[in-house]
Amino acid sequence: MVRSIYIHVPFCEHICPYCDFARTLKNEKLVESWLDVITKEMEETIAPDTRFDTVYIGGGTPSVLSALQFERLVSKVKEHLTEKTEFTIECNPESLTDEKLETYVQNGVNRLSLGVQSFHEKTIKKLGRHHTRPTIEKTIRMIREHGIQNISIDLMFAIPGQTLEEVEEDLQAFYALGLDHLSIYSLIFEENSAFTRAGLQPVDEDLEADEYELIVESLKEHGYEHYEISSFARDKKYSRHNLAYWTDQDFIGTGCGASGRENGQRYTNTKSVTRYIRHGACPRKEETDAPFEAVMMGLRTMFGVDLDAFKTKYGIDLARTAAGVIRRYRDDLEICDGHLVCTETGMEKLNSILVDFLELFE
Repeated sequence: MVRSIYIHVPFCEHICPYCDFARTLKNEKLVESWLDVITKEMEETIAPDTRFDTVYIGGGTPSVLSALQFERLVSKVKEHLTEKTEFTIECNPESLTDEKLETYVQNGVNRLSLGVQSFHEKTIKKLGRHHTRPTIEKTIRMIREHGIQNISIDLMFAIPGQTLEEVEEDLQAFYALGLDHLSIYSLIFEENSAFTRAGLQPVDEDLEADEYELIVESLKEHGYEHYEISSFARDKKYSRHNLAYWTDQDFIGTGCGASGRENGQRYTNTKSVTRYIRHGACPRKEETDAPFEAVMMGLRTMFGVDLDAFKTKYGIDLARTAAGVIRRYRDDLEICDGHLVCTETGMEKLNSILVDFLELFE
């Protein structure tokens, strides 16, 4: 039985220039029509006896929904929660209110992911965001006052004009908040983002590598586990929902632009909000190589690929099939307690390693 669900909210108050996710500016009439469709989709998709281990509401900007709109959104999910369900919602600092937080808690939310991206005013403005460092700090105090202690923030690096010193200062600002989880991503120039259309160029690869090395070393020194290529946690406060993706599990994807996986087959719903409202999810199956995808996802994490489980599921002895690749990357890959895992240097070379694995499964 599927134990995880992703719910995509496509609405934003403004469009960030680096973003290429399915999103549109918030329009109240559009939101109400979308709510009619997504609640129906969830009612038809979720089996009556389902009990979710994880629920994740992402976007877009889910926190632009009003308290009443949020209640409508989760009305078909609430009955499938348990006391142990990890229920995460993504929020922006400037759109959270006491009323919304109270509604979140009343409806089972117990984890919050805050889109911060940077603590530096010039970088925040370059990224098209509208919060400030005091706003971030005030918002996190407010979240804690409502009883949510499991809080993660997102930061970004490899931003044009950002210095190595500013990356370190962002990390120090994160430590000062006393949070247990950080997701930190390099800026990717997506094909349809405003940054790409404007001709903005990525930073030098050597600088990006230096920034990543600084990030990993600093977070480890401060007691955070590098448990996934872009994710760090202390006290085992991992994102259980994301671990479902990374450990080769099926999950439901609902809403326009959402992806899911059923019986190992990935699918993606239409990205068009208007098409979604008129015709429903219109899921499209994706061409994927399931064994390769399991390797790709597993090697992103410190847990690696469970070799026995992989053989049982796919009928492939990975240690034997990939023996040549493992020898070639002897300093970057290792077999430990029955798992094929990347070392820290392997994480830095993961794209190259995966190219070699892809050739094995072609």
